[in-house]
Amino acid sequence: MQREPARREAAGAAVRLHPPPAAASGERPRVHVPRSLELAAAVSWRLLVVGAAVVAAVLLLERLQVVLVGTLVAVLLACALSPGSRRLRARGVPPSLAALAMLIALLGSLAVAGWLVLPPAVEDVRSLDVNADEWIDGVRSWLVQGPLSLSEREVDRLFESAEARARGAFPGFLLGAWNGAQVAVEVVAGIVLSLVLAFFFLKDGDRMWRWICGFLPSHRRAEWTTIGRDVRDVLAGFIRGTAIVSLVDAVGIGIGLYLLGVPLVLPLALLTFVGGFIPIVGATVAGLLAVLVALVAKGPLTALAVLGVVLLVQQLEGNVLQPVIVGRSVRLHPAVIVLAVGAGAVLWGIVGALLAVPITAALATVLAHLRRGSRAPTPAAASVLEDA
Repeated sequence: MQREPARREAAGAAVRLHPPPAAASGERPRVHVPRSLELAAAVSWRLLVVGAAVVAAVLLLERLQVVLVGTLVAVLLACALSPGSRRLRARGVPPSLAALAMLIALLGSLAVAGWLVLPPAVEDVRSLDVNADEWIDGVRSWLVQGPLSLSEREVDRLFESAEARARGAFPGFLLGAWNGAQVAVEVVAGIVLSLVLAFFFLKDGDRMWRWICGFLPSHRRAEWTTIGRDVRDVLAGFIRGTAIVSLVDAVGIGIGLYLLGVPLVLPLALLTFVGGFIPIVGATVAGLLAVLVALVAKGPLTALAVLGVVLLVQQLEGNVLQPVIVGRSVRLHPAVIVLAVGAGAVLWGIVGALLAVPITAALATVLAHLRRGSRAPTPAAASVLEDA
C-alpha cells in the first residue's frame, strides 16, 4: 500500500521532466471537431462541386439549345413513326425508302391541315376585326354612360394617351421584330435538323443504339438494349395516345364552337389539338382562349356556353380517354406532370413544355427498369409515383 503513492510521485516527476511534444514545441492542442460537423462539411463541398458541374452543363445546353431541342424532337418523331416504318420494312421496302415515306406522309398531313385551316381563319379574322371595333365602341359608351360616368373628353384623352404610348413603343416593337426574325431563323434551322435526324433515326436507329451499347460492359449490353426498346415503345405509345385524345378534344370543342356560331373554329380546334400535347396546362390555355374569342365576338352568354362545352370535353378527356388510351403506355402522377411541364417551360418555353412529359416518361422507364433489375421481364410501360 505504501508503494502506490511512490509510483504516482515518480510518474509526475517524469511528466515534468519530459513534457508532451505539443507542449514542448508550443503548438496548440488539436480542437476536437464533432463527427456530425465533419460529415456536413464533406457533404457540403461535394454538393458545391456537383452544383458547379450542373450549372456548367446548363450553360452549355443553353448555347446548344437549337441542336439539343432538334435532336429531342427528331427522337420523338422517329419513335412515333417507327411502327409504320417497321411495317414497310416487313413488306420488303428498303429502310431508306421506308423512312422517307413516313416523313413525306407526316409533312403531307401538316400541309393538308394548314390548307384547311388558313383560308377560313383569314376570313374569320376579318369578321372578328369588325366585331372588335364594335366592341371598342361599346367600351367607350360604357365608360360614358356606365357607373364611371366619365365625360367624352376624358374618354378621348384616355384613348389618345393609349395611342401615344403605342407609338412610343414602336422602336421597341422594331427591336422585338428583329429578335423575332432571329428566333424564326433558329426555328427553321431546328425544323430542318429535326427532319434530317428523324430520317437517319428511322433508317439506322437500331444500329445506332447497338453501337452505343457496345461501349458498355458485355454483361450490361442486353439489359440496355431492352431499355432502349422499352423507351421507344413508351414514347411511341405516348405520342399516338396523346394525338388520339387531342384529336377527340379538338373535334368536340370545334363542333361546340361551330354550333354556337363562334368564329375561328378551325384555328381554335387546331390550337386545342396542339395544346393537348402539354397535359393539364395546354388544354386549359386553349379552352380559355376559345372562351375569350367567344366573349369578344358573341358576348358573355355565348362565352358561358363555350366554357360549359370546354369543361364537358375536358372532363371526358381526363376521366375516360386519358386513363384508357394514354395510361396504358405511361402512368405519371399529376404532380409529376405539373412539375415536369413547369420545369420545361422555365428552361425552354413552349418547346420545353411540349417535350417535358415525354422526356419524363423516358426517364421513368429507365428508372423503373433499373429498380426492377434484369430478373423480371420489362413491360413497355413506366410507372412512377402512381396514384395510391
